[in-house]
Amino acid sequence: MIHVQTEIGTIESIDGEPIPTGRLLGDAVECNQFQDAKMFLDGGGKKGPQIAILRPGAYRINTRVFKVTKHPVTKIDEENIGIVVAVDGRPLPSGYIIAPKPENDEHKYYQDGQSFVTNGGYRGPQLDTLQPGEYYINPLLFKIKQYEVAEVPPGYVAVLRSNIGPELSESTLPQDPVKEDKSFKHEMNEKEEVLLTTDVNHRGIWEKPVGPGIYNLNFLALTPYLVPTSAVTIDWAAGAGIKAEDKGLLEKTAGKKKVLKESEIETERATEFFKFSQLILTSKDGFTLEADVRLIIRIRPQHASFIIARFGSVPNLIEQIVQPLIDSSFRNKAGEKKAIDFIQSRTDIQREALEKAHEEFEKYYVEAKNLLLSYIKVDATLLKTQTDREIAIQQQEQFQQQAKAQEENIVVQEKTARAEKQRDVIAATLSIQINKDRAAALVEEATGIKTATMLKADGERYNQAEIGRGLADAYKAQAEVVGPERLAVIKVMEQVASGEVKIVPDLLITGEDGKGGNLFNTWMATMLSSEIKRQQVERLQIEKLQVEKLQVEEQQIEEQQVEEQQK
Repeated sequence: MIHVQTEIGTIESIDGEPIPTGRLLGDAVECNQFQDAKMFLDGGGKKGPQIAILRPGAYRINTRVFKVTKHPVTKIDEENIGIVVAVDGRPLPSGYIIAPKPENDEHKYYQDGQSFVTNGGYRGPQLDTLQPGEYYINPLLFKIKQYEVAEVPPGYVAVLRSNIGPELSESTLPQDPVKEDKSFKHEMNEKEEVLLTTDVNHRGIWEKPVGPGIYNLNFLALTPYLVPTSAVTIDWAAGAGIKAEDKGLLEKTAGKKKVLKESEIETERATEFFKFSQLILTSKDGFTLEADVRLIIRIRPQHASFIIARFGSVPNLIEQIVQPLIDSSFRNKAGEKKAIDFIQSRTDIQREALEKAHEEFEKYYVEAKNLLLSYIKVDATLLKTQTDREIAIQQQEQFQQQAKAQEENIVVQEKTARAEKQRDVIAATLSIQINKDRAAALVEEATGIKTATMLKADGERYNQAEIGRGLADAYKAQAEVVGPERLAVIKVMEQVASGEVKIVPDLLITGEDGKGGNLFNTWMATMLSSEIKRQQVERLQIEKLQVEKLQVEEQQIEEQQVEEQQK
């Protein structure tokens, strides 16, 4: 009795024909599931282990002819695959380590062993794998090994090395130089260093890597190499070993029969991939400098296969290319500069080192993302000298700032004093302006008076001239009619009549017998002549005074104008 769904039975025949040379199991013979021993023997059944198996159920078997051994069914667990190794079949061709697929692949996941052998199945590891589930497989014909599925975590790709097909010979290698095809910009030493393939049934490194995900990978046929495509950090710091100790995912390729759990991925992804000892540099002036440097690089996914083909692994790339380049770059730069200059120009040194790394790594399809010169340790004596110098400079600047503050204080006080006197200044300014306005008003007034006086004087002169011309014309006309002498007498009489001239003296002196006519006439003539002269003199004096007054006024106006212009 074989339990249903949990067991199978393998058969070993005690009697029968010998198994042919080169075979390990006897071929299946129609014998009603080994329940008819005569039919088995008559049909050419072979002595020894049989390819055919008994599935779960009840059988009437002659145990003197057939020995039945129970085996648990083949079960592939979840998140696992089954890799099959055939014990019997045709021998593997020379140069093969993975059995080629048979022409007619109808073995029903290795559950029909006779079909596998009949159709030319090869011994050894098989390319096809078993997915999770239960299988009725003859354990005498096929050995099943379980492997956990392979996982490529985010931030990585897996470069696959194919072990399928015959071994490579010299004739199968590319004849053209690799550097002219699709290799590195860097010169290759051997053409075999970069041998990429696009044929999955051909040995070599696959040109296209696989991205993040879970894969049912046959680890005997394909060997995966994880390559980080996100940022890879490389530290040169105190306390690290001289050689890089990779404790991250790169050490655990997906082909080591261990799937990387999510917790392990997160933990190891946060771990620094590569750590080197602190860079010990010697400056131009002989001082020892200890520098901590951090470099971040990235490998492009499409070039991951070239990295594996050329260097074998990312740690080899770091140790062979990255570490020597960074170390020599900083050593050379330190030897060109004095210690103080090296420290003070760390930004420029960091930028130049990054540019050089970017240029050199590009030859290997590696991106230099960032480079940080995080710490520089220098001799304490040099630092003390520099510190004292900086303190002196700071003190000098402080004194300069204090002097500048005092100068600004003086300016503030001066402005404060000016502000306090601003009212007086404004009052004085307004007073000056008022005086100017008054002077201008006086000038305007004097100018008006001058103009009015000049106009009045001109009017009076014109009036007097006209009156004089009129009087003269009148006198001339009268003189022409009555004569000059008579006209004078008439005018005198008019003056006498008006009372302006006295003709009767208070004391009259006459001649003898009252005859004083000659004396009177003489006196009268004298009086008339004197009066005429007096009136003429008075008129001239009045005119002279008026002219002098006008001249004085004009001179005063001119002096005021000169003073205003000077002010």
